[in-house]
Amino acid sequence: MRNEQIVITKHEDARASGRGTTRRTSTGLLLAALLLLALTFGAASNVAQAQVCITVTGSSPSQITQGTSGILIITGSNFTATTKVRLVGVPDIQYTLISDSQLQAAIPSNLAIGLYIVEISDPNNPPPPTCAAPAARQLNVIAPPAPTNPPTAPPIPTLAPPPTDIPGTPNLIVRSFSATPNTIKPGDTVVFTIDVFNQGNRTAQGIAVTIDPGGKFIASGGQASVILPDIGVGGSTVFTIAAVAASDTPGGPQTVGLTFNYRDFSGQTYSTKGAVTVTVETLTQASQVTLSRYRYDPNPVLPGEPVTVTVLLTNTGNQIAQQVLVQVSADGIMLAGPQGNSFPVGDIPAGGSASVDMPLIVSTTAKTGPQSQAISIAYLQGGEAKNYTGSMTLDVAKVTVPAPVMLLDSYETGSDYLQPGQRFTLSLSLKNIGDADASGLSVSFGSVDDNSGGSGTPTGSSFTPSTTFAPLGSGGTLFVGDVQANSEPFTLEQEFIVSGSVDSGVFGLPITLRYTQPDGTASQTKLSASLVVLVPPQLRIVEAPPLPETVSAGDSISLALEIANRGRKGVNFTTAVVTAENGEVLDGAETYLGPLRNDDDTIVTATVIAQAPGPMTITVTLNYTDDLNQPQAIVETYTIEALEAPNIDFEQPTPDFGFPPPDFGGGQGETPAADSEDLLGRLLLGLLGLGS
Repeated sequence: MRNEQIVITKHEDARASGRGTTRRTSTGLLLAALLLLALTFGAASNVAQAQVCITVTGSSPSQITQGTSGILIITGSNFTATTKVRLVGVPDIQYTLISDSQLQAAIPSNLAIGLYIVEISDPNNPPPPTCAAPAARQLNVIAPPAPTNPPTAPPIPTLAPPPTDIPGTPNLIVRSFSATPNTIKPGDTVVFTIDVFNQGNRTAQGIAVTIDPGGKFIASGGQASVILPDIGVGGSTVFTIAAVAASDTPGGPQTVGLTFNYRDFSGQTYSTKGAVTVTVETLTQASQVTLSRYRYDPNPVLPGEPVTVTVLLTNTGNQIAQQVLVQVSADGIMLAGPQGNSFPVGDIPAGGSASVDMPLIVSTTAKTGPQSQAISIAYLQGGEAKNYTGSMTLDVAKVTVPAPVMLLDSYETGSDYLQPGQRFTLSLSLKNIGDADASGLSVSFGSVDDNSGGSGTPTGSSFTPSTTFAPLGSGGTLFVGDVQANSEPFTLEQEFIVSGSVDSGVFGLPITLRYTQPDGTASQTKLSASLVVLVPPQLRIVEAPPLPETVSAGDSISLALEIANRGRKGVNFTTAVVTAENGEVLDGAETYLGPLRNDDDTIVTATVIAQAPGPMTITVTLNYTDDLNQPQAIVETYTIEALEAPNIDFEQPTPDFGFPPPDFGGGQGETPAADSEDLLGRLLLGLLGLGS
């Protein structure tokens, strides 16, 4: 800073006080003269200078205590000798150009407490229209700290008489503003920060700010107006207001008109205009028509019945869509109605909508449930053809069509399971539980291909018989005739033979029912009967040795059975159980056998004693688990006649050998006395063959 002393005194409003004094030092007068000379020569030179944009990057200090002075340093670019510095709401201040990037201004010590906006401008060298307004800076004047010792209260002054009102009016103007963001797109929101200044000589009260109607901008969020606090003479306030640009706002700088409505202390109302600007980007003009909503009546739709579909089309672009045409695709469930399948809509402006009713017919082949229907929208955009493809989802109601329903009610083979090579008669019980007659019913035991036509009789390669069960006595097809709806079950019988090479298992016998529906179309129902085939064990059971035909009551016999597996598969034996009727099993009542492989054998032994004269039945039960993991048993019975034991007369007199008895070769000496009981027992054992 130059070594110059600048003294600034308070400059009061001449209109309010009727006088004004300004004191400057000789240095100040010299500086003013030099500044006037520079402006004179600069005005002539600015004609040839190129217009540039002034920018402000900072100001220091941003805060100062009331009653103190200082130097305000402003930094930026493109400063010239004609660049002006001022504090909004404060009379002219002294400032000095240091360089094209720095300005210095004197801060008066008599500033009131408050926030002041630092304004930089160059009235003699206006910037091009493309330049943004220099960013405003602020200087905050704060109150000095409270003194340690409170000052002595001054004497109460004598009240002066109320002053006489001075004629005048408040006058509000937009002193500066900024837009956030600086550049917007059509449809975007911009927030203006506006500094409004009262350059009148009365306080502006009850201030309301509104955005002028009829332009391309409207208040954001439904904000009708902004209410400002009262602004005194030479005072200002800063407020924000948001605006939304219309979707068709043209590109470039756009002006937003403002209206300030206020009054003075007497109730007199005033209105002034203001304006702020923002740059709007130039967007490519294009139209975009889409399907935004649709409905249909009736809901759900019925196959074969008419339906009215109402679609709502919306142009979400920023250009008018001309000659809009909606066309319903013929590949869906909708058929052309009395007005065809193409419906003109007309022109749709940008952001606008239009609806059209389309009378159509639902296809008879439409499936039940939600079904998709494609539509295409064609229009012109600036003379160029455009097309949009969308889709609708319509709920198709379930329609019950009368039809016969054939069921296999029951079937019977006469036994729980079948064996390879066995002949059996299959008895079927069929019934029609539908609500329509089945005409010309034929029943085929096998599979019938769909390409056999509707003749009712399978021919050629269309018929595939069962390889497990072969029909006997017919070709495998039985003709029944017409079967009424909800009829009672009827019975069919067919003789079969089981294939000799089949293994154990559960086999399905295909049963094909062919008939004609009420509408004349041929129909086919495939049923199946599950038949159990069980291959029994191939065993050879031989007595070794053969059992006797007769036995005496009380005698025991030995049972020995040789069991040989002659089948193709092993037998999973568990136990062998021997029981006897009119007999008792002394040994081998239950024997564990275990699995018996093919071409292998085992033996079962037991000891049985006859209890009384009469037939004695010996039962041998061979328990095993079959191929279907079910318990099975092979039972062998043997009958032996039990005879009465020989009758022994225990009362026969003892032979008399005389006395002394003869010598039977006993030893010498004294002959022991004969024991009659011992002699009788030995005789009984001899008769039974158990002793001598």
